[in-house]
Amino acid sequence: MPSASTALSRALERMEGILFRPFDAGKWFVLGFSAFLASLGEGGSFNPGGIGNHGGAPAEIQSWVQDHMAFVIALAVGILVFALALGILFAWLSSRGAFMFLDNVLHDRAEVREPWRRFRAQGNRLFVFTLVAGLACIGAFLLLVLAGAVVLVPMLKDGWHFAALLPILLFAALFVVLLLAVLLFWAFLRDFGVPLMARQGLSPMEALGCLRREVLPGHAWDFTRFYLLKFVLALGAGLLVLAAGCLTCCIGFLPYLSAVLTLPVSVFFRCYSLEFLAQVDPRWDFFPAPPSESAPAQP
Repeated sequence: MPSASTALSRALERMEGILFRPFDAGKWFVLGFSAFLASLGEGGSFNPGGIGNHGGAPAEIQSWVQDHMAFVIALAVGILVFALALGILFAWLSSRGAFMFLDNVLHDRAEVREPWRRFRAQGNRLFVFTLVAGLACIGAFLLLVLAGAVVLVPMLKDGWHFAALLPILLFAALFVVLLLAVLLFWAFLRDFGVPLMARQGLSPMEALGCLRREVLPGHAWDFTRFYLLKFVLALGAGLLVLAAGCLTCCIGFLPYLSAVLTLPVSVFFRCYSLEFLAQVDPRWDFFPAPPSESAPAQP
């Protein structure tokens, strides 16, 4: 039976072999670059919690905004367009980088140009799928928010009512469930769909369909344990990354340098999913077979 803990120990051993036996600083910087590309768009988020009318803006600022409303709207639209363009660029680089990083980890090497060109078709397919699926996820969240507004606004327009507590809790629970489903879907695609795409030249939908038909049946609980353990490991890895950034006087928080410094974490998690998939079915062992020992010379 597949064991998440066995996959963990094997992934640690592979990570040590790739990065520390022997240690090569040049390899770290090149492999870190592919890890950096693969992680673009996966981390970091805009937090609007600090924006708002805390105590009221000064009257002079409010007056200036009202007098220059057209400029403010144009600036806001420009920032939104720039943010969207940057997000699309990051999604494209991340889609191409995911295959580059996978190939480097599988073959214990540090290459940029060759895997970038070789996996161009698969990377572009993943990019298009990411955009479409991302828009679908945004649409689902917007529909949920709209449904919540339609239900709750009439109930709360005259003030708070205890009867609104149940709908609020219901919509909050639905939001959390939807968020977890989206995060799990993207993790499943990156952990297991990308390797199938790389090996067999499949599209994202074909890879997910193959996983659904040939991998998931009979192993639902195994994958559940895998992701529960991965969640715990991710929490620990996040604390280590935070500590590394603080100990390096925040240099470790710089985008590319952080990918190099935290390369053991990235390589481990890439190996972790591959080692687990190989246990589910030996057909999905993506690591190349070790070279056979040469026959002893005849006297």
